[in-house]
Amino acid sequence: MKLPHLFSELRLGAVTLPNRVVMAAMSSGLADERGRVTDRLIAYYAERARGGVGLVIVEFACVDGTFGISERTQLVVDDDAVIAGHARLVEAIKSAGSVAALQLQLPGQFSYRVPGQLPVAPSDVYSSRDGSLRARALTSEEIELLVDRFAAAARRAVAAGYDALELHGAHGYLLNAFLSPAMNRRDDRWGGDAERRLAFPVAVIRAVKAELGERPLLYRFSAEEYIRGGLTIDDWVHIAPKLVAAGVDGLDVSTGSLAGALERAVDPMSTEGWRFDLARRIRQVVDVPVVGIGARFPETAERALRDGFVDLIGLGRPLLADAAWAAKARAGDDRTIRPCTSCNWCFDRVLKHEPISCAENPRTGREEIPTLPADAGRGRHVVVVGGGPGGLAAAIQARSVGFRATLVEREPVLGGGLIASAAPPHKDNLTWYRDYLLERVGQSGVEVRLGQPATLETILALGPDAVILATGATAARLGLPGEEHPHVFSAYDLLLGKGPAPAEWRGPVVVYGGGETGCEMAELVAAQGLAVTLVSRSPESQLARAAEAMYRKVLLGRLRTNPAVTILTETHIESIAVDGVTIRDASGTRVVPARMVILAQGRTSNRPGYAKLRDRGIRTYLIGDANQIRRIGEAVHDANAAIADLVGSGGEPPPA
Repeated sequence: MKLPHLFSELRLGAVTLPNRVVMAAMSSGLADERGRVTDRLIAYYAERARGGVGLVIVEFACVDGTFGISERTQLVVDDDAVIAGHARLVEAIKSAGSVAALQLQLPGQFSYRVPGQLPVAPSDVYSSRDGSLRARALTSEEIELLVDRFAAAARRAVAAGYDALELHGAHGYLLNAFLSPAMNRRDDRWGGDAERRLAFPVAVIRAVKAELGERPLLYRFSAEEYIRGGLTIDDWVHIAPKLVAAGVDGLDVSTGSLAGALERAVDPMSTEGWRFDLARRIRQVVDVPVVGIGARFPETAERALRDGFVDLIGLGRPLLADAAWAAKARAGDDRTIRPCTSCNWCFDRVLKHEPISCAENPRTGREEIPTLPADAGRGRHVVVVGGGPGGLAAAIQARSVGFRATLVEREPVLGGGLIASAAPPHKDNLTWYRDYLLERVGQSGVEVRLGQPATLETILALGPDAVILATGATAARLGLPGEEHPHVFSAYDLLLGKGPAPAEWRGPVVVYGGGETGCEMAELVAAQGLAVTLVSRSPESQLARAAEAMYRKVLLGRLRTNPAVTILTETHIESIAVDGVTIRDASGTRVVPARMVILAQGRTSNRPGYAKLRDRGIRTYLIGDANQIRRIGEAVHDANAAIADLVGSGGEPPPA
């Protein structure tokens, strides 16, 4: 077997796992507003169980909603009425061949909603802005009550048939908060020193374990909180064995905190497997299985197991991108695994309290919708214009349901927006998705025509039954005096590889535009060893405002500490000369030297021939940036919707 460690059995307490792949607990937003299990939630988990995961850890369930819930539709297990729904969920997971576990949690100060009261915490929490009380300290009596609530939730989980439980003691939630010296400032039996800070987690472990009997108990924790005064891996080397002594059968190693280091819990781009070193430190001091997270590819997972870093591989977002990750890995079909790029489209949905979704996989969170039959489009021809992510996805999906598909791209290569998006530093992950789509196009039987600009006449000559325009966008003209100079370039064109190569760029450079593209371009210029001035019309608080939250935080952090980058906000360029630009801000006008000027001030949708095609009676769809300037995920989802609409039978195509 190619991956002998990944697909070997493991004993976890009294339970035997069929392999080492774990679906990590992730919020899905698929419960109802009462926190009950829904058919949609069951379909979501069942699909991943069918995809070959050995252990499914169902997302965090609040043990007592009267003390607050984390999200608008978070699962709750504070009433016996929820048992029947969880039993249905357990049956769906186990009948598909996976072991079923449930994660138990209390949010503490990070509550989304607490009916008529303040959130709770180990100690009073005050706002750093206005000094107001944001969360109140629990009384000793309430703490004892919450221990009982964890035990009652465990009893309900056992009644529902779960094979195992996990306690969520990471990311700043209540169990973590009691352990953390940064968050627990009590001086009583529940805090004051390291031993007393352990009292609440240990009491919960013992109470839950008493309800579980022989069923195993996992404990998830942040091995590094990355907050001032927070817990570190050196602390956890001493804490972990004490949790095991209290009754924990396995440890699940995470990082980060909602108290100021969320980007360390939800990775932005260009990271894979970095937590395995932390997991190995824990594994060296305990005699129970250790779960490590952060792998994207089977080879990374296998290597971590083989080299003794971890015993189990926890997958979160990779299973959103491809529910069959495990089955494909086991079959040796690595190239067919749809790769997670850590774009955090999914997490953006969580932040908005919306149902889970994936940029690359429109089926995620919609598993209850049937897939269309493979011959649904037989006898019809779809012409797709544009070879970016939306166009590639549309062509692949058209073929997957039986359409004949022709993809026309004016450039000599496929990729479009994926090429541009992957060009800045720390965004290499997006090349994974481009490579995957190119592989799929090659396997699907799509007819690809490169280097052919599409006109109304050339499109009509192909005899389409439908046309999907994925023609992207063009740089907006700003009308600046001097914009026509040869040393002035569009940021998007440079990211696509049009114009001089980075090695030929000359500084100093001025980048005009403080959006995501402008900020990324400034970092790319600095990476060439050139001095760059980023000029933004917006205030500092609006830099890269449309970027995904975790990525935005780390991007701006890098820019602000980069000595080669100067940032000027609330500033306009008035004109461009051959050796500099004239800028204006609140203090007046001045000239900034520039041998190269890069304009990143937005793009406009490109829709060649759309109205004329519609006038000819041809079903025509605008997708991606041709429809509206947005992210890669919208282009892929637009493609999915277009193919589903073309078939019109109430189902959806398999994801590209």
